[in-house]
Amino acid sequence: MSGCNPNACSATIDQNMRTLQTQVKLRRLIRSTSEAMTRLRWEPSERAMAGSIVDRLLELAAEVRESWAQEALAGRPGEPLSAFVAESLRSSELAIAGVAQEGSDLGLLRQDFERAALPLEMFLRGLDAEPALQRSA
Repeated sequence: MSGCNPNACSATIDQNMRTLQTQVKLRRLIRSTSEAMTRLRWEPSERAMAGSIVDRLLELAAEVRESWAQEALAGRPGEPLSAFVAESLRSSELAIAGVAQEGSDLGLLRQDFERAALPLEMFLRGLDAEPALQRSA
C-alpha cells in the first residue's frame, strides 16, 4: 500500500513551482490595505472616499488572483494548496469590501484581512522554498 502517512505528505508540489510574481503583488496589496485602513480610521474626512479606495484595493486583489492563476498553471500545486490560496484571497477580498459599508468596524476588518493575507504570504514563500528543502534533505 503506497499511501501517505499522516502529516508525512499532504500534497504534491511540482519542483518548478514559483510564486514570486504573486508574492510581490500580495505584498503590495497588504501594504496598500494597511495604509488605506489607517488613513480611513484616523482621518474621518477620508471616509467619504471609502468606495473609491475599496475599488482600488479590490483591483489589487484581482491582480494577486490573476498572478496566482498564471503561476499555478505553470507549477500545478494541487487542489488542497489551490483551495487554501482561493479561500485566503476570498477572505481578504471580503474584508476589503466591508470597508465600504457605512458603520463598518475598520479595526475588525483590518484584523480579518491580516488573518487571511499574512499567512498566505508565508505560504507562498514556502512554496518557493520547498524545492530547495527537498534538494538539501
